Amino acid sequence: MLSDYQALVISLVRDDAGKVAPLDRDTAIASAVERYSADMPRETVEDINGLGTQLLALPGGWQAGFSDIWLLEYPIGRVPPTLVNQDDYSLYQTPTGPQIQLRYSVAAGTDNVRATYTVKHQLDGANDTIPANHREVVACWAAASLCDQLATLYAGQSDSTLQADAVDYKNKSAMFAARARALRTRYTNELGVSDVRNVAAGTVVTLVDRDSRGQQRLTHPMNRLNT
Repeated sequence: MLSDYQALVISLVRDDAGKVAPLDRDTAIASAVERYSADMPRETVEDINGLGTQLLALPGGWQAGFSDIWLLEYPIGRVPPTLVNQDDYSLYQTPTGPQIQLRYSVAAGTDNVRATYTVKHQLDGANDTIPANHREVVACWAAASLCDQLATLYAGQSDSTLQADAVDYKNKSAMFAARARALRTRYTNELGVSDVRNVAAGTVVTLVDRDSRGQQRLTHPMNRLNT
């Protein structure tokens, strides 16, 4: 749980002077969970009731600005599962918000579509959805952030103190900067992800694919585009 991460992060930082405040520690952990969620999102499954149209409501656990559909299964219960082709669905913006648009209608009532989609990980006093083998690397990312802060703190102090103290602070700044790099490298290496993650802001659009005469195609009319 959260208390385990708190202790682990402090042990990784090795802040002997006690410069890291509890609020800074917890903020770094929360940021690390956000980063880990982006790199290794949590997969969840939910059945969505048909509405008798080509539109489906988004799953109840959908997180705006984060969630993404991985799989749609329809009809449910076949072996092997019958998965909806990615060309046959898209996110469609309506005046009340986005919905799932299918190429075909799904009957209302008991006719359901099974959606597999992504959500963020949870970490608090009661919940921890991060796999056990990834807990330490998440703590590494949080500890790296704190080490960066300590490196900056000591670098600033070295400019306004006596010469002997300035040398000590400069060494501490370099030490924490190196530790931050090592912790961040461990995170990226163990998860196989990039150190830099640029997430562009965007919206959901639906493009209608047309032929050379400007007419809508009979097959694969909708392409999904993330912008």
